[in-house]
Amino acid sequence: MQAAGNLIQRSVMSLIPSLTEDAKGEHHCPICGRHVPKTQIELFGKVRIVQSRCQCEIDKLVYDKKQAEELINKKNIERKFDISELGQRFEECTFNTFRIRNGTGKAHRLAYDYARNFKHHQEELGLLLWGIPGNGKSHLAAAVAHEVKGNGSTVVFQTTAELLERIRNTFNKKEKETESEIMAALRDCDLLVLDDIGAEKITDWVLDVMFRIIDGRYRKKRPILYTSNFSPADLLIRFMPQQPTEEDKIKAQRIHDRIIGTSIIVENKASSYRREQAAQRFREMNGA
Repeated sequence: MQAAGNLIQRSVMSLIPSLTEDAKGEHHCPICGRHVPKTQIELFGKVRIVQSRCQCEIDKLVYDKKQAEELINKKNIERKFDISELGQRFEECTFNTFRIRNGTGKAHRLAYDYARNFKHHQEELGLLLWGIPGNGKSHLAAAVAHEVKGNGSTVVFQTTAELLERIRNTFNKKEKETESEIMAALRDCDLLVLDDIGAEKITDWVLDVMFRIIDGRYRKKRPILYTSNFSPADLLIRFMPQQPTEEDKIKAQRIHDRIIGTSIIVENKASSYRREQAAQRFREMNGA
């Protein structure tokens, strides 16, 4: 509240062109057209006549500054997590290139609807796409990311293992980015995609970082799209270290509760597309 008050105060002062001489002429609000009378103030023992501003003008200036700050934050996030750097395979993963097969229908439909209606969804509502490896979950997640980003929202797409490694690398003093910068971007982006959650090896440090990422989004009511090779029930088991303490169990349960409680859960029931392609190549090579 204090920061907001300071911003409004600075905004008001910036609207006053000069306090060294009396304001002259009449002023009408350029937004609502209302005549705005002048005001007498005492400055350093001297009475001055200054031109007041309409609340419309003050509100617009505060709004414009907030928009500018959000744009700067958006550019910082996009620069730090540029999805165009994820490679050609990621770039080709769109809804147009997704091959609908037996078992993919529901997952494809929900992912497509989620992406197209992203800005109209309940703010914290995300997706959990799960199923066996290689059946198109990551392709659908990437397609959602492309669609949402194309509509002007900020998107961070990372495999969970790569993200944890990136955060771990900030411990190196030669690394330019800091953990706090990464965590801020993960917290503030419009959509965070955590690909292949549950595949990472769980340690106390991993459990703590994952909780901070997911809880940070939860507190700001920002959505996360997860993909996983594990069912929702099995995910809870995956979050447990080998010899969990009571604190570990509670933290794993809280992570799991936040994922389940804020996600549209859908199973991609298709078989592995990669295995189908490998089998097809084998048949072609052997003349079958």
